[in-house]
Formats: sequence, structure tokens, C-alpha cells
Amino acid sequence: MTDPNGPSHPGWNQGGWSTAPRGEAPETAQWPGAGPQGPPEPGWSNPHQPQPYGGPQPYGAPQPYGAPQQYAETAQYPGAAQYPGAPQYPGAPQYPGAPQYPGAPQYPGQQYPGAQQFAGQPGGWNPAPGGYGPPPASPGRGRRTGIIVTAVVASVAIVAAVVVVVLLNRAPDPNTPLAQGTSAGPLVIPDDTAGGATSTITLDGGDARVGRLEVVLDLQHAYPAEVTGVLTSPAGRQAVVFPRAPTGGRLTLSTTDPASPLVNLLGGPVAGDWALTLSDEVTADSGTLTSWGVTAYPAAPDAPAPAAAPATASATPGLAIPDDDDYVGATDVLGLSGYGTVDRIAVDVAVSHAISSDLRIELRSPLGRTVVLSEYEAGLGPAIALTLDSATPGSPLAPLVGEPLAGPWELRVYDGVIVDEGTFDRWGVTVNG
Repeated sequence: MTDPNGPSHPGWNQGGWSTAPRGEAPETAQWPGAGPQGPPEPGWSNPHQPQPYGGPQPYGAPQPYGAPQQYAETAQYPGAAQYPGAPQYPGAPQYPGAPQYPGAPQYPGQQYPGAQQFAGQPGGWNPAPGGYGPPPASPGRGRRTGIIVTAVVASVAIVAAVVVVVLLNRAPDPNTPLAQGTSAGPLVIPDDTAGGATSTITLDGGDARVGRLEVVLDLQHAYPAEVTGVLTSPAGRQAVVFPRAPTGGRLTLSTTDPASPLVNLLGGPVAGDWALTLSDEVTADSGTLTSWGVTAYPAAPDAPAPAAAPATASATPGLAIPDDDDYVGATDVLGLSGYGTVDRIAVDVAVSHAISSDLRIELRSPLGRTVVLSEYEAGLGPAIALTLDSATPGSPLAPLVGEPLAGPWELRVYDGVIVDEGTFDRWGVTVNG
């Protein structure tokens, strides 16, 4: 039986049209859940008017009561037309090339504005089994959740980074040792050797500055007064830690003592090589540095940088000058303390002696350097008064500029000619004054 409305669309399955003679049951397509009798399932659209029993049925039109129903959910094949408003049901397969019309639910294929999205389509939703399911939450929820999670993770990472930065940049405790080290083993102090011997300890203190310093050393020597020990910091500053002391053994020095020579090393870098040099200036005996160690504390962040200040000292020893002696002489020592090195030094000396040409006067710095202030000069007595300044051109004090000011400054007067005797009356030294 042919379609009274014209030939069928190419590729259309004729199962949706009656081909039986009038009065016979038409051929029907069988759809999931469709029965031969009864009203269509809920949600099925019947937009057309019914036709007489057995007559041809337009697409989607219901059959009279008791007649097999033709439903609009016919399977779609290539070339099958879609009609406006014709709902699509689960299980109706779509094939490539099936055109889509506005308002029709969308399956894989072309998309139109306002079309519903099904599983497999970007941003689509999955219908409930057996039919349409309620639409899920907004398609952007997953994206928003991802953004929120990413933001939270990023925030945690930022907080962690800030904590790390704070910890790394936290000011170290000035009362807690920042770095310390000890010597690897004993060091032999060679006898009467220029430059002596050096032991080095390397500290790792980052970029911290020295706020406090402690040094411990154990020196063994038959005549320790022959030995000079100098500690050099990573910055090149020097401190005389063993200034020809009369006794050796175990010694402890600390910048907590304002008079300590270590004060000159404050404010310098902690990190680097700390070198202890020991020299024996007299022939006959050698010694040993059994061990030594250094401990550095960091300077407080708000601690002012050390500044050099004038240092001065004077004394009236009144010592008799041994006659005909060019080895012992009359010796006096003045100790200076403070930070810095010698920029300028002045010395004044008063000696009583009938013949000044018998005398030799020397000044020795804490570092062990000796300069001659007067050597057998005639015509100065009987009251000899010397006033010398390193700023004077040709001054014998000039070689002492640049040495550490802290430590023992020693003045010695020799009388190398027999007959007359004299007295070492008074002397004074001023550094950077």
C-alpha cells in the first residue's frame, strides 16, 4: 500500500506505515515498551489527528483504541528526516548524516542553539537508565571545583613559601653559637723561623657578622715569652692572641672582655678561614700548639658596626737602666684595647742619662714588629725627651701604621756602654688620637 501523501522519503523504513488491506491490522514497528493496545507511554507526543482503523497513519499519529500504535520514536536511519518537536527517546540510534532541526533533542551530530546535550557531547549529561533523567548540576560545577581546588593548593604553596622565607631570613640568636671549629691536630712551632707555622679552621656562617668571639688554645713551650700568636679573620683583620706571655698552657679569650685583642675582629664575616700563626723569635727552643678552637656568635640585626676610637696609655716606671747591657735593658709594657688598627701613633719618652750616645730605645708593637726610636744619639742628655709621631715625614713609627692597636706595646731602653747608668722615667703611647 502506498503512502496517500506521496512516496516515502528515500531510505525510510516502511514499518511506520500501514501496507495491509483495509480491515486488516497494519504492519507496525515494534519499539521498546510499545504494546499493541493502550495509550502511548507517558511523554510520547501525538501531534496528529487519528485516522480510520487500518488507514494510513501520518507520522506520529495515534491508532484508534485497540489498534496497534505507531509511535514517533522510530529508529533513525541515514537520510531519515527529523520533525520539529519530535522527541527522541533512549535507544533510538542516530546515524551519521541525520539532519537535526531546531528544538530537537541532540544526539551525536550537528548541534543547534538550545538543544539538550546527551552523554558523549561536550558539557552534556547522561540520561537516567530507561529514559530521561533529571539534569545534573550546572555543567560548570566541575570546572569551578577544579578552580577552587587549584586556588587552595596555590594558597597553601604560597603560605609554605612565605614560612620558608621567614625561617631562612629569621635573625639568628646572638646568644647561640653560629659556627665553631677545632684544629685537626698538633702544630709544631719552629724555632727562630720567620713566619712561624699556621693552623687554619674554616667556619660556615652564611652572611652573618661576628657579634661575639671565643678562642681557646693550648700552647706548650719551654719559654713561651719567645712566642707570638696572631689570629687572622676571613676579612684579614688581625688580633694578637698570644703576645709573648710569660706562661703557656691552656688559654681562653673572649670578646666579652673589653680589653681582649679579639675585639678587633668584631663585625667581620663569620664564614671563611680563621688562621692562627705562631712564631718563635729566639733561637734554642721549639714548642707545640697542642690544639685550638674558635667559636663565633652572630651579631644582632640592630647591632651597630664597630668603630675605631682613640686609645692611649702612659706609665712612670722609674726603672734603672742596666749598664753595659744590650740584651735585657729596662722594659715597660702598656696595654691598649679597642677596635681598629693603627692610623696614626705618637710616642713620648723621658729618660735620665748623662751620655745619651750610650742608649738605644726601641718600641715593639703587639704584633711583634720592632722599631728603633733612638740609637746612640749624642747631645740629648742628661734629661732625654723624645716626642715622635707617625705623621711626621721619615718618622720611625711609620711602619706600625695598619697594625692592630689592641695588645701590649712594649718600650725598652738599652745602655750598651760601660761606666754611666741612667733611669727610664716615663713614657706614653697614643693611637689614633
